[in-house]
Amino acid sequence: MEYDAILAKAAERAGVSPDDAETLTRPSFDVLADRVRGGEAQDLAQPLPEPLKSWLRTDERIAKGYGLRATGYGANSFVRRVSRRADVPREPAEVGILVLSATVREAVGDQEPRDGTAQLPREYDILLCTPAGPAGEG
Repeated sequence: MEYDAILAKAAERAGVSPDDAETLTRPSFDVLADRVRGGEAQDLAQPLPEPLKSWLRTDERIAKGYGLRATGYGANSFVRRVSRRADVPREPAEVGILVLSATVREAVGDQEPRDGTAQLPREYDILLCTPAGPAGEG
C-alpha cells in the first residue's frame, strides 16, 4: 500500500481529513524512532512506503546516533510526546496513533510491526497492537 492510501485509510478510520491525519503521521513515526533501537526501527521501516520508511529510520539519523540506544519511556509519555510534536491535544494524538498503527499493520502485515516493537514494554500493546476504527473496529 502506498503512502497516500495509508494516509487516506487512517483519515477515514479516524474521521478526519487526510491533512489532519498527516499532521500526526510524522510525529508518531519520529517518536517511535526515538523509542525503539536502531535494528528494530530498520526492520519496522523495511516494508513501509516512503516517506514513512525514511521518517522511521534514515541513514542520517543512524549517523547521528539516534536509535542506537532506545530512549526509555512508557506509553503515556509516548502519546504526550506525539501530542507535543504534532501540536494537538492528547486525545486526538492517541486516536491518531491507534489508527495509524492499525492502518500500517493492515498495509504491511502484522508480523513486521510486532517484531519491530517487541522490545517495548507490554503497556505499548494497547497503543500499537489494538485494532482501530469507528467504534473500535479494525
